[in-house]
Order: sequence, then C-alpha cells, then structure tokens
Amino acid sequence: MRILIADDEPLVRYGLISILIEILPDPPTIIEAETGLELIQKTRISRPHIGFVDIRMPNTDGLEAIARAAEFAPNTLWVVLSGHADFSYAQQALKLGVEDFLLKPPDPGELSALVNRLMQKARTRQRQGNHELEAKVSGILGETTSVRFDSYFAKPRFWQASLVYWDSMLGAEQISPRRRGFAERLTALLDEQSDYSGCVVSMKDGALLIVFSTPAGGPPMDRVIDLWNRRFHTLRNSTLELTGEEIGETWLLTQVTNDAQELFEQIERLSTEASLRYVHRPHSIMKYSEFLKGGVPAQFMKTAAILEDLRQTWEIGREDDFHGLIHVLQKTVESMSHDLPAQTKMSWYARYIMPLGRSDYETIIDLANHLHDQGHLLFAQADSTQKSISSLVDQALIVMNRRYRETIGVAQVADELGVTSNYLSTVFKKETGMSFTRRLTELRLEKGAEILNRPGANIGETARSLGYQSSRHFTRLFKDRFGVTPSDWITLQRN
Repeated sequence: MRILIADDEPLVRYGLISILIEILPDPPTIIEAETGLELIQKTRISRPHIGFVDIRMPNTDGLEAIARAAEFAPNTLWVVLSGHADFSYAQQALKLGVEDFLLKPPDPGELSALVNRLMQKARTRQRQGNHELEAKVSGILGETTSVRFDSYFAKPRFWQASLVYWDSMLGAEQISPRRRGFAERLTALLDEQSDYSGCVVSMKDGALLIVFSTPAGGPPMDRVIDLWNRRFHTLRNSTLELTGEEIGETWLLTQVTNDAQELFEQIERLSTEASLRYVHRPHSIMKYSEFLKGGVPAQFMKTAAILEDLRQTWEIGREDDFHGLIHVLQKTVESMSHDLPAQTKMSWYARYIMPLGRSDYETIIDLANHLHDQGHLLFAQADSTQKSISSLVDQALIVMNRRYRETIGVAQVADELGVTSNYLSTVFKKETGMSFTRRLTELRLEKGAEILNRPGANIGETARSLGYQSSRHFTRLFKDRFGVTPSDWITLQRN
C-alpha cells in the first residue's frame, strides 16, 4: 500500500504517519510532499493508492494539485485535510471526486475506519478497471468495436501484451481444465496489483493474450518497459506449476507502445508468425524484436510452418492432409542436414504437436521419417470418443445463439465445448462454408434487425444489447449486411 501525505507542516505529516503505521496491519510505503507541485511530481512517479492532502500549501493549493494529479493517476483515492471546517472547501473537494474531508488532527478511530474503507475500494476499483479492459480487448478481437470508434482507446495510455502458447502432449480433455486454471490464476494475480490495468483473454488460434495498460503522463516509457518486463517474468514464475513438463510454454511479448492500433497490429503479427516458436527457444519469454528478427533461414521458417500445419491437421483428424504434409516436411528438412543443433531443437519441440509415443528423435529428419512410417497407426490409435464434426458445429451454434450478446469469439465458445479454438474454427468453416466470426456477426445483425422492427427501437441501445461497444461500428456492419443504415431500416419498416 502506497500512501502519499502532502502537508507543509512537518509535525502534521509525522503525526499522520505515526497513526497510519499503528493502525495498518502491514507497514505502508509513505511518500511525503511539502507543496502542491511536489505532490504532483511524486504522484506522477509513485502512483499512490491513497493521498492525504492539506488544502493550503505553498505554490499550488491542495485542490488544484489533486485535479492535476488525477489526470495521470485516476485510481488514486484522495482525502482532503484542513485545519478548520470550511463548507466551501468541502464542496470543491466533492466536485473533484475526493473520498472524504478530515479535520486536523484526525481521530485515530475515524482514520482507521476510513483507511480500511479506502483499501477495499482500491481493490474493487482495480478489478473494475481490469474488467473494463478485458471487455474492450475482447470487443476488438470479437469485432464488436474498433480502436478507431471507441473513445477508450483515444485516451493517452501505454500498452503492452503477451501471447502465451501452450504446445502440449496432453489431450483436449486434459488440457482444457489446466488451461482454464492457468487463465484464472493469471487473472487473480492481475487483480492483486495496482500499478496498471491487466486482463487475460483467449485468442482464436488457441493462445492466451495478456494485455497491460496504464494512463500516460506518469512514469516515463523506459520505467514502464522495465516494470512490465519484470512483471511478465513474475507472472510466468507464479504459474509454472500449472504447466509442467507436458506443456511447451512460450510467451511472445509485444513492444511497449502508446498507440493502441499499433499494439493490436503487433499482436496480429506475432499471431501470424507464431509457428516460428519451433525455431526459437521453447519454454521462454521472447520480446517482439527478438522473436521476429531477420536472419532465420527460409527452410527453417518453412519447416516451422509445416509443423504448425501438422499440429492442426492432427488436431482435427484430417489424415489425408497430414500425410501430404509429411511428404512436404521430408523434402524440406533434407536441406537442413548441415545444421544439427537446429534440427535437434525443432525435433524436441515437435513432440508437443502430437502423441508420438517416444521423445528421443535426434533430428527433425528422424521425426519426419517416423511420422511417414507410423502416421496411419497414430491416427488409428487416436481417441475414438472425439466429438463428431456435425455434432460439434450444432453445439457451437446453440452456444452462439445463447451468448451472442456477450463480447465472445471462437475462443470462448471452444472453451465451453472443451475443444481448442483452431479445431472449432476449422470444422465450423468446413461444415458451414463461412468462418465462425462471420456467422456470429451475421447472427448479431439478424437479431439487431428484429429489434429495430419493434416500435420505439433505439439504435444505440440495440447496439449495446448485441455486445457492440460502438454504435458507429454497429451501423457500419449493419449497412454492409443489409445495404441500409439502421435509421433507414427503421424508416422502411414504419412505412
């Protein structure tokens, strides 16, 4: 707990510090300021959880200092201190969203009750900020909003994200609950901290996406970079027991940026090139520039892409495509015979793609030859209880009809059905002829057209009821689907 005490009288600060140390169970980090300007400067650096501020201070009075500091420390909870009762000061403080107004010297019992209340409020505010960030990020990924149309992304902020890939030797029935527990553990850890907002969402390719965000104007970018890089390592170390040897875990970090559009472009690039993890180091955290740096031989990149395709064809049970890819793999790896370390590394990582029965293939060539010889047997031994494709698509459509109002995508529906996102996405497209995302969008717009047919329908309320964060985004999608805007649709129905 970081507490700022701003008062130009040293004895007042000392007295308040003494009471706080006595009443709090854990010693707080105390930040002191003698002037309004010093309050602003120290708040910018430390982002305190609670601030006690004297109204009358040199340079800048307390209320003006709070107003300026709140621009870059919106989560700080402020308490105004005054040596005398003044209703006009109290009114101004309330307009600023100040939590309370205390007379000096504060009563210890009153102060204890106030601090306990503010600590609980700080924890609640942290969770609310994380939930809002999760909804916004999910809206972008689920195409219910866009960076361009949502004012949330227009505010000056720093951003960073990490894609977390789990390549596993476990079956879907084993990996799904562990993956869910992993995401829940990450979410709980993010709810405990208070220096920034953080959330965990699922990507359609099966990766988990962790996003950090904090208002700009506080610590400089280099300090944010250092803090967040350390936090990603802390998160990983705190979840290692959920992975174990059966899971090849890779964290791919974007750069820290102050442009939300650039953040999502980097996420898309990392997702597109994620198969390169078979070439780089497994079980690691890799930065954007390191992961996508040039110099990877073309045949290595091609081999990595083939291994990724093999994983997907194995996962969805397409044996003919699998065997075709094995022939391509054999031809490709022949040109890698000179690089034994790379072959060994890729062979080791590939054991997470499918249950091979053994893990001591020395090179990727050995692996390719084994898959060529034993591929039919591997498929024959595959789990016979796997959901049928038609049944899975039917179940997915039922879930979509039940949850279309939420900011969901293929990842959330796949989690509910106990399969991976890639598997559901592939079989859905194969069976219905359209992508999961397109069908979900069409479903929402069809429901929207029904709502707009009702008397007194409101476009903004209709958009929000369908999970769209932006009515402008909903309007654009509606016109693309039906050829008219929602307002024109309403007019046509009335006529």
